[in-house]
Amino acid sequence: MSIVAAREIKVDLQQAIAVANRFILTNLPDRFSAGLPKSIDFPTRRLWIVPVVLTYPHVGIVGEVGMVAVDAKQEIVVGWTPFNEMEELARQLYQEKKHEIEIAFS
Repeated sequence: MSIVAAREIKVDLQQAIAVANRFILTNLPDRFSAGLPKSIDFPTRRLWIVPVVLTYPHVGIVGEVGMVAVDAKQEIVVGWTPFNEMEELARQLYQEKKHEIEIAFS
């Protein structure tokens, strides 16, 4: 049996999304939400790596701006892309897709 298989996973994909969304909503402005997580194994633990995405109504996902790491055994966030980096990337994405976003609201 591998080390990874021996680890107990208590937080499933949907729970990881929920944990990440609570964290995102608490720490970032609106328009940010959790994307589809991927699991990653480290020697000491398994994590869910959850993309943080910029979204707009009538447009959907504009792009990925960062990551949130959720512990797979506990419903806690253990790491994230710095908030200022995510906000700056969101501004850049908005500028790149400004025309598409504005058309969706007209």
